[in-house]
Amino acid sequence: RYDRKWRWWHYLTILIFIFGALQALALITGYQILHNQAPSVRIALRQYPPIPYKHLDPTLRPLDKGAIVYHVTKEFGIATNTELGPTVTSLVAAQQRKTEANVRVVMPYYSFLKNKYPIEKVADLTIDIRDKKRRLIPIDFRVWRMNYIFTPIANVTDYPPQEYVPVYLIGPGNRRPFNQAFRARNPSQMEMPMIEGLSPEWHDQFFVKAASAFLAHQASAVDELSLFAPIGLSPHIDVVHLHGAATAYVAKHLHDKRVANQLGRKPPAVVYTMHDVVEELRYTHSVSSVIKFADIIEQQALHPYVRGHRVFMSSLGMDHANVVTIVGNETASEIVEGRVDFYLKEVVMDSVLRKAQEQRFIGIENGVDLDVLNPFTAAQLTTRNFAYPAFALDLIQRNGNPSQARVNKAMTTTWPLSGMPNDYVSTSKDRAKRFLVRRSFLTETDLKRPLAVYVGPLEESAMLEAAAAHFSARNTKFVIIAPRAPPSDLERYERLQETYAGDVVLTATPKQYRQWTVFCRAAADLAYQPDAAQGVMGEAWWFGTPVIISASRAEDNAHVIDRPLNTVSPSAAPAVVQRDIHIMRNKRTRIPTVTSGETYNAYVFDETDASLGLAIEDAVNDITRNNASKVLREEFALRMARAAYQLGWYRGETEGPVHDYGRVYKMAVASRPTVSLSRHEIDEEEALLRRL
Repeated sequence: RYDRKWRWWHYLTILIFIFGALQALALITGYQILHNQAPSVRIALRQYPPIPYKHLDPTLRPLDKGAIVYHVTKEFGIATNTELGPTVTSLVAAQQRKTEANVRVVMPYYSFLKNKYPIEKVADLTIDIRDKKRRLIPIDFRVWRMNYIFTPIANVTDYPPQEYVPVYLIGPGNRRPFNQAFRARNPSQMEMPMIEGLSPEWHDQFFVKAASAFLAHQASAVDELSLFAPIGLSPHIDVVHLHGAATAYVAKHLHDKRVANQLGRKPPAVVYTMHDVVEELRYTHSVSSVIKFADIIEQQALHPYVRGHRVFMSSLGMDHANVVTIVGNETASEIVEGRVDFYLKEVVMDSVLRKAQEQRFIGIENGVDLDVLNPFTAAQLTTRNFAYPAFALDLIQRNGNPSQARVNKAMTTTWPLSGMPNDYVSTSKDRAKRFLVRRSFLTETDLKRPLAVYVGPLEESAMLEAAAAHFSARNTKFVIIAPRAPPSDLERYERLQETYAGDVVLTATPKQYRQWTVFCRAAADLAYQPDAAQGVMGEAWWFGTPVIISASRAEDNAHVIDRPLNTVSPSAAPAVVQRDIHIMRNKRTRIPTVTSGETYNAYVFDETDASLGLAIEDAVNDITRNNASKVLREEFALRMARAAYQLGWYRGETEGPVHDYGRVYKMAVASRPTVSLSRHEIDEEEALLRRL
């Protein structure tokens, strides 16, 4: 009878069993978590010898007329969620419009593009990928083509060649999990696709290998030539331009195909551009992922780029490219000459110094696409008759030589103004402001006071509450234009609008953003952009407005010129203020000519409230003084617009990043390895036989 009862030792046994099971479960789970984590990477700190940096030879001619350039990128056009997309898009647009090269783009076929553009099939191709047993398995994929139009016009279907670029889209594979590649409902899902069985590394490796196969096809597909094509015509690619570390392995694939004589008689030169040094140095793939997509397993060849079972793609791309470029001439100089220290520099410094010794590591500034939001040509402004005048644009272009500005920031500029009011930027600004009053966006009293505009997200770092208080205290209208806002932030800034009723206007929906941005930019006297990237800053300048910007951002951009500090009293009258501006008028026509030695285009503050208040006070005082003279106001607006023009991709017949890239392409083509003469003869004979 007592044997059937549960004693204390029975309960103790069950408790010990449960405790042991939990311990085993925790051990197994912890092991799996630790096993899936990337092993720690140990890199020995090193010192590198500085070497003199040499920029591009300005006498070097750009690439020849008709040269074929392919840009390989993960972001382009509307398929963008970082700064890379707008940068590549604007560069391609500038090259297509301003140079004689034939430009094409290769990018993934994201699923959200399907219904956005007319797309046609180009080719069906095959690549080999290794299975779990490292056997090569063929994967078929399809390449599509669309024409990306830089500036679409309603009811227009036929565009000149310089207004669009062919874009080749790499489609998904025909086997799992690669048939799920590039699935994204919108651009925000492009970077980290959440697809079962398809890791981000496999996703990128599939695109890189498929893009390399397509480029090899384009460079050597002799069989597709017509029988009636000219004998001298043969498929080729002059330059492949890789953007970002995610495409760096294309250089390795093309190198292997060149060694195997799979790129035709003239293998393409490869240019690799690092757009974001900090992020791209961190971009790595596991060795197993790289081997999975390799045609030939060459672990020894990967050894210089492997640290802790991770392959650092940036250094691999550098060593297999003909020329490497980095954003910013000053940045390239600081890296090569050892004047700057940065995270993970040991990963790339050997590659950087090798390229620099050969003068093939070049710094090129990014340009700003001035056609995205152009006050001189925007349809919203031209249809209402207050687009900025062509006369002003001609003055800006004639005085917009950036080489002079780099030599002497205190140079004197002469502005021969017009005698016609319609030729003044200030006239267009007044018309835009009156338009906003008619639409009840502004009030009648706003016509007589400065207008400051902020365009961007509602973020803490923007210091919008502090700025609103300072603008309100100085009788300045402050307009906040945000593309969208979470409900919590929207309530907060709506309270800000109520606090400074009549002085602050808030718009925070996509519809309002599209509706009012160009008009507010056109009417604005000041642009408050504390965290502005170069593109936003250039946009503000292009509309003739100076920027109020934080010191941390200003230090990153050599084009920002702060106002002279402590030289003007805030309460000084216009007649007392000493300015380096001289106005001369024609004795007969009274048409003014302005000679100005002033160059500043920004009001910089050090992110404290007092410094912000001083910057806003200086800016408002300048606007008030300039509004007392139409000539001074016009000189101020023209000077701001000239600062934007000096940021463009194209800055004259021989100036600007678009010409620098043309010289880089020329250098890369000159340094590319060529196939031996006997190999040339064999290829030519085979090509002719195929066409007979």
